[in-house]
Amino acid sequence: MNKRETILEAALREFSRNNFENASVNKIIKDANTSKGNFYHYFSNKEELYIVLLKDAWRKKVEFMNDADENDIFSFLQKQVLAGIQFSKENPEYYQLSRRFAKEKNTDIYNRVLTEITWESNDIRLGSFTEMKYDRSTISDEFPEEFVDDFILFVWDNINELIKENDDISKIEEKLLLIIKVLKNGLEQKQ
Repeated sequence: MNKRETILEAALREFSRNNFENASVNKIIKDANTSKGNFYHYFSNKEELYIVLLKDAWRKKVEFMNDADENDIFSFLQKQVLAGIQFSKENPEYYQLSRRFAKEKNTDIYNRVLTEITWESNDIRLGSFTEMKYDRSTISDEFPEEFVDDFILFVWDNINELIKENDDISKIEEKLLLIIKVLKNGLEQKQ
């Protein structure tokens, strides 16, 4: 493993335990058993390191989730959720990093990271959802296609608002699957 990878591993540990503001470059340098010179050879500052780390986490999660070969939007979303949960179980530090990052919402660093990830991934969210041509027969005709797309992306972009600090991964999985059920069936009791 080269020095850059060692620094990234130490940064993953540090940022999975601390938010951006409280994370310490000195602690990362110490944990990576490297010098400040080496750190600044690879990264110009803590922000660049954070962005690189989150972009790396995003790429790994997208690769892990891959594209579900589905025409049914609800099956697609469910497969993506289950793959994301599996990724989190297999990569607990990335899971903690993403939880910490979600708490940064509405901060400058959060917006900069999203801009970088969106630019790099060419606006890929939920795998290839935005480009997915799903079977509209499972969705009521009263909802225009653009509204459905925007609504689902809105729900996904704000999903962390429904996840509580003390929710464990099984509780999060349960909530995400309930969200898909609500998207599919609504909240109205069927008679």
